[in-house]
Parts: sequence; C-alpha cells; structure tokens
Amino acid sequence: MKRSMILSAALAITFSGCVGAPPDDLNKKKFIEDPTQDPGQAPGLYTGGEKNTFSHQSELGGNGVRDPFDILAQRQEEGPPEVRTRLHSCQKLQYATLRNVLTSFGVDINATGNPPAAGQLFQGGSGALGVANYDARVGEAIVWSSAGAAKLFDIFVQAAPEIIANMPNVDQCKSEGMGAQMFDAKDQCTADGISCLIGRPATPSHVTICTSLVKAASSPDAGKKIAVATLLSAAHSCE
Repeated sequence: MKRSMILSAALAITFSGCVGAPPDDLNKKKFIEDPTQDPGQAPGLYTGGEKNTFSHQSELGGNGVRDPFDILAQRQEEGPPEVRTRLHSCQKLQYATLRNVLTSFGVDINATGNPPAAGQLFQGGSGALGVANYDARVGEAIVWSSAGAAKLFDIFVQAAPEIIANMPNVDQCKSEGMGAQMFDAKDQCTADGISCLIGRPATPSHVTICTSLVKAASSPDAGKKIAVATLLSAAHSCE
C-alpha cells in the first residue's frame, strides 16, 4: 500500500510539470535537454518544417504562380468545358482518313492539273499532313500543326468544285433517294447540303455563316469554294 502511494505521488509530480505548459516552453525544455535539437523542429509536434520538407509551387507552369482572375478570364474566353475540351484534345485527321473523306465526296485522288488538283495536293502534302515515316521509326502525328492545317484547307479549296458537283449523287447525301444540293438557285447555302458536308444537322447559324462567306467573296464561285472548304476544315479540326 505504501509503495503504491509513493508511485502515485511520483507520477503526479512528473505530469504536473507538463500539464498547462505552453508548447514553446515544452520546446525550450527539450532544447535544454538536447542542445542539438532545434526548438522549432521538435519531433512529434509538427508534420513538417522548412528544414525537412520541400516547398512545392502551387502551379507547375514555368511562369510561376498565376493570378486566379487570369485563369478565370482564360476560361471565360475559351467557353464552357465541352468547348475547351474540344480545343485542347482534338486529334489530327489521319492521312488515310482524309483520303476516305475526299473519295466519299467523289474527289479524284489521281487527278492532275495546273494549278494542282486536290489529289495532287493530297499526295504531295503528306509531310505537312504528318504522315508516318516508318523508315525513320516515326509514327503519324496525332496533333495539328500550322502547316498541316493550312495544307488541309488548301486541299478542301481545290476539292470544293468536285464536292459541290458530286453532292447530289453521293450516297451519304441522299434522303429517300433524293440527293442534296449544296447551294440553291440564288447561290445561298442549303441546310441539307451543309448537313451532308459536316456530318451533323445544320443549324440556322451554319446556313447564315456559309451564305455570308459566299456573298463576301469576289465572285460567287470563289465564295462557294471558300464556304465549302471552311465548313469541312472546321468539321474536321474540332472548330
């Protein structure tokens, strides 16, 4: 009994020095007991400190931390998430796929001419279009380059007259056996023709933009080529 009372008293004296003591006093006490211990780095009191952790940047870009309002302005300029996703994740139209698109509209890939026909631009522009170079162990590019996008537009411009002429006879442009016309008698774009061209239902905005391109050109024929090439380029580059 006497031994238990002595042990209880010893424990009480020991804990009385810790209870109610501020953290700084505890750190100083440990520093006194171990002069090599930094009071600010007392083990168990902090999960990390300046001497035992690495300070990461809050943003991984090379320009340092960005202003949140700059990020917000960028998001508002790019548009809603579904638009931003298309802008930043669109894969380049593959070379073989571009061939299929052209031939499906009746474009002659082997045609020649002066200026060069669409087929000539296609076959001669493989480098700009990012075709694979297997001898050099380089696969086909999967993202657009400025040269590739410009070459794509040039090909569509040259192919536009063939596409316009062949559209009524193209299988994917027929509805109940009737083919679509890209332009009406007044040189205005038709919704059916645009829908066939871009592969989705045309909206009134599509028709308005297409017709405005025709009217703004130096001649109706030039405007039709530009309108068709613009719609095809947009449809196949996530614009």
